[in-house]
Parts: sequence; structure tokens; C-alpha cells
Amino acid sequence: MSNRSIDKTRREFFKHLAALTGTVVIAPMAIACAETTKPAVRPIARVDASGAPDIPLVKPANWDPIAFNRDRGLKGAIPVSYYDDINGPDGDTKHLGKHLPYIPDIKSSDYPKGYVPIMWGDPSKGFAQHPNSAQHSPGYTVGHWYNWVRVRNASIENAQEIESTFHAWPGPRDGADATVFSVLGSGKIEDNDGKNTIYMLSKPADLKPGDTMRIYGHCLYHGEYVDFVDFTLEQ
Repeated sequence: MSNRSIDKTRREFFKHLAALTGTVVIAPMAIACAETTKPAVRPIARVDASGAPDIPLVKPANWDPIAFNRDRGLKGAIPVSYYDDINGPDGDTKHLGKHLPYIPDIKSSDYPKGYVPIMWGDPSKGFAQHPNSAQHSPGYTVGHWYNWVRVRNASIENAQEIESTFHAWPGPRDGADATVFSVLGSGKIEDNDGKNTIYMLSKPADLKPGDTMRIYGHCLYHGEYVDFVDFTLEQ
């Protein structure tokens, strides 16, 4: 995660969370998976969103994330291979909703200043949770996770935007920048198909409690998605 403002707190963060819960997964690891049969390979989401609608800087009064992301997706932000899913009977909940961000219910003491904890697919809204897969997983040869996410204060137009990049899940490739993930609750990050993964995003300096964030990210296999989330965390 090429976060530019977290190096000073990363070690303290790791030690703190390990002491509290023992659930944070941050160590680099080599990822390999023995396969007895060749899985079906899903196409990587190489999208061309040049013809898609512009993303608003601040949250519109009539904002509908499902409608916006479907419309933008069908105009290039989502790969054609995913159209049948997003247009199907479960498209809203199992596919579009699965890719929308939310802040998990965790204590502010469980992460350091300078981060925004984000998960994808809010079950309280009836959305399927977003799974994550490591490289060479069956069906996902390059893996399946959000490989970049951009955060900005959507309460003001002239705001700072920070991009966090994730090189691998559940940990970085050799030689890559450290990737910061946490896991909700107890257990390993790989449990439950990785659905309990928390992405720790770099927080813009001008973002404060009571503001609205714009979260804009790219899923390796399913394209680009955007939504607005209230920032209610005290840091």
C-alpha cells in the first residue's frame, strides 16, 4: 500500500493490534496454491471508463449508488464480462452492492490516526460481502481484491485526494510496499473467503468527523465503483 503518510505509525499500529486482538495480518508472505485441476479463469477488469459519466466531487442530493454505478459500469467502468451479473435478478445486492464501501463497526482504538478502515458490501443493507482471493486462487489467477482506492473529502470541492494501492492480498509480494489489512473480529483473514478483510486507507488531512468521504476504487476483476460514506470516526 503506497500510503505516503503512515510509515511513522505502521510499526506501532501492528504491535498495538497484535496485542489487542492478535488478528491483524500484515506480514509479507509468498503465496502459492497447489491445484489438481485447472480452474476457470475469470477475465481481469481492464476497463475503459473514458466514456463513462464523470464522478461528482461532492455528494449529489439525489445520489443513488446502485443506479450510478450500473450506468457508469455499462459505459465502460465495469468489464463486459460482468454485465450479465449486474443486470441479473440479484445484480443490486450480490454484485453492485457487494462493491460499495462502508466503515465497519470497530473501535477507534483499534487503528491509528491517519487511517480510514473500509470494508465492501454492507450486510446491514442486504448486500453480499465482498470476498478476497490471493494470487493463484482457483478462478482468480492474479487474485481478487481492490488494488487501488482513492479517498477525498466530499463535503468540499477543493479537497485533497489520496490513493492507497494494494499490491497483494492478504500480504504484499516480495519487494512491494507494505500492504495494510486488518480483519474484523477474531480468526484469520483468509477465513470466510476473506470477507472480513478491512482495508486501511490513508486519510486525507482535511477529512474530519462529520464530513462525507468519496470512496472510489478498482476491483481487480469487476472494475471501478464509487460511493459516498459519512466519516464518523474520532481520531
